[in-house]
Amino acid sequence: MRWGLIAILLAVCGGSVDAQTPEWPQLSPEVEQLNRTADNAASPAAAAKLYTESLRLQPDNGPALYGLGRALLEQDRAAESLEILRKLDQLTPNHPDTLTAMAAALARQPNLRRAQIAEGLDYATRAVELRSDSPAAWHILSVLHHANGDYAAAAEAAIHSVTLASQQELDPDLIMVYQQQELACFDALAVFSPLE
Repeated sequence: MRWGLIAILLAVCGGSVDAQTPEWPQLSPEVEQLNRTADNAASPAAAAKLYTESLRLQPDNGPALYGLGRALLEQDRAAESLEILRKLDQLTPNHPDTLTAMAAALARQPNLRRAQIAEGLDYATRAVELRSDSPAAWHILSVLHHANGDYAAAAEAAIHSVTLASQQELDPDLIMVYQQQELACFDALAVFSPLE
């Protein structure tokens, strides 16, 4: 995908889900071509349209569900994204990329509520347990801990995300996003920590 800040979003949401996941049925050549075209679409809206067409042809198309969820999230359609990603989670439960993307969709909900934060924390925690080397999963875990007011846990998760991203030599813009989250956590700790 080549649009706007989607590269950062994709990295934050865990990249792409492997099209060869064994739990998924075989994709027809037409569906595979639609998925590839959607992956390279000029905009999230164009990608969403192509993924939707691909899903009409094959509703259990895991890569299209994941791609559509990401494209909707990039368009600030977090509730719709979450609905699509939950369908993917039913198809392949506990896939760390899907869990990370669902946590990101929850974190992007307007007027985030405690129950949504708790659900997102559950997804992000499971994602880091399943793939502890994922800076994206650690980042989302940090964001949700921060939203929950647990700044120490948020800072710890942010440190993991920055460290892993640096070790994996990820895109500098993405590392900067992770570093900004780390700084926000330390700022919150400084403001809300009891005076000694």
